Amino acid sequence: MNVNYRTDETHAHQTIDVSIHSHKSHVFKLLGTTEGIKQWFPELSFEEERAGSQLIFDLGNNEYEYAKITDYHPNDHIGYDWDQGHVDFSLEEKGDTVTLTFKESLPFTFETIANDFTGWYFQIQSVKKLAETGQPLSKDAFDFKSKTDEIEQTLNLN
Repeated sequence: MNVNYRTDETHAHQTIDVSIHSHKSHVFKLLGTTEGIKQWFPELSFEEERAGSQLIFDLGNNEYEYAKITDYHPNDHIGYDWDQGHVDFSLEEKGDTVTLTFKESLPFTFETIANDFTGWYFQIQSVKKLAETGQPLSKDAFDFKSKTDEIEQTLNLN
């Protein structure tokens, strides 16, 4: 897994490249369908699996947030607005391996950048494990605080 953090004048950016031993269509199904995404991010579902539709984030207690799907190209690419920022998933198949490239951009006005980056870092690892083994990564097996602290230091967010 290759992870890069950077900033520009207005935003913080995270890029994660991970090799997954699977097929592009299988990984895309995990990322781009309600059936797939619920296996690693159970609070999410697609209103419709297409650009211009929405991703629905179930906050519990009948409260929801919506993310506009900006790009939806089966087996290749999904992008959507995530709160004040944007996330992007791209797939490239090389033999029996798929490279998943995840990009996230958040404005500095977003108050919990490091927490959000940490959450997506965990979720990308979970997608890899799910695609390769059939089981997502356990939240209990991940040190969220240490990763968040590392990201805050790397991006100089303190």
